[in-house]
Amino acid sequence: MKERIIKISLAVALISATCTASKAQEITLLSGDVAIPITKQQTQTEKKPGWKIVDIQLKDKLKRYLWGRKAKQSADNNSPRFIIDTDSLLLSDLVVIKLKQKKEYRNIPKPQIQKNKCIHVDFSTFHIEPYGNDLFLIHPIEPMEAGEYIFTWKTASPVGEMEDWIVWPFSIED
Repeated sequence: MKERIIKISLAVALISATCTASKAQEITLLSGDVAIPITKQQTQTEKKPGWKIVDIQLKDKLKRYLWGRKAKQSADNNSPRFIIDTDSLLLSDLVVIKLKQKKEYRNIPKPQIQKNKCIHVDFSTFHIEPYGNDLFLIHPIEPMEAGEYIFTWKTASPVGEMEDWIVWPFSIED
């Protein structure tokens, strides 16, 4: 009985530690003088079965996407400014990924973060200024192309059975 109570206590402590560790990462888009918080979303993942050839099952494919044609938050120019609240995560683990736009959704090109063409948030790609405690003001050095993008931490824990990502989507208008 004591072992069972200890296991339950450890499980509750682990769950609460996980919830508090991911509670406050926030990304805010600055449009002129207006600060617009970017709503974080969880990706949707679909498992496409691989081919079956003579009783040999080939590898299944994962497709990750976000519903909707466009992000709710959009930048009015191609050099947007963001306030990043890292909540003790490393800013160097933050990446930007450009999405492929489909008719009703936005597709993430590859199912693993590392296999995507990522723009790493570092001094070679972004102007980075401290903005407060765990806050940074960033904007790209080179103008970004118009389109749909997401921010995500490459070291973040995946969510759920399909290992979905937590992302902050935004778009850049022409």
